[in-house]
Amino acid sequence: MNVRNATEADATRIYDIARQSIQASYAVSPTAIDVIIEEWFGVETIEDRLDESVIGVAETDDSVVGFAEGTLADDTGELRWLHVHPEERGQKAGTELFEWMRETLHDRGATAVHVRILASNSEGDSFAERFGYERIDQQDTEFGGDDWREHIYAPTAKEAEETDPAEPQNVPSTIDAEGDERFVADDTIPGDAAPFHPVYNDDTYDEQYGFYCSNCGSAVEAADELDRIKCTECGNVHRPDDWDGAYL
Repeated sequence: MNVRNATEADATRIYDIARQSIQASYAVSPTAIDVIIEEWFGVETIEDRLDESVIGVAETDDSVVGFAEGTLADDTGELRWLHVHPEERGQKAGTELFEWMRETLHDRGATAVHVRILASNSEGDSFAERFGYERIDQQDTEFGGDDWREHIYAPTAKEAEETDPAEPQNVPSTIDAEGDERFVADDTIPGDAAPFHPVYNDDTYDEQYGFYCSNCGSAVEAADELDRIKCTECGNVHRPDDWDGAYL
């Protein structure tokens, strides 16, 4: 995984990643997604912001899989956007982008780095909290003539120790859950911190029990009514890739 400064050649890929990521993670309608994408992530808009913002991209094998954008005002840096393509989540791209942005903003004079997260981003709050951040404020910002609520995060007092997400665990073939041996499949389901693995009651994988979180080694009994898988131990989350009308 390599993180570097974005160039104009990355603008189209940034647009594509933003659309895929927002569709997978934001609890808003397709029309609202179009508003955010066109206002913030149009190719020409991204190209225009390269000189005024800090934009980095994460790439593997010369393919860009995620990006982050930050700003610096006086001595306070802000992470405004961080998106990883849904199929590439769980490979630490988000962690690498977050740490690169925080370090870059500090290098440019920031004494503190805050994080702004749209309230409709169902995964963003837990992501910030895993880095030792806490919500300190909220405010409204305008997209397409409408007000959108944003959550503002800042490092906690313990962040001086730079708390990072849990290191992904080695995936076992079996686990003990509720006093019984369960069987962990090799199949993976993307999570925002690390992949989930289906867990079965039998070694023929006929009857599914739930899921195994490879970020912290916990068992998750089932997906919720929105087909979202969330680990209550570490906050690792998988959301369905397609927007669902039930989100409204």
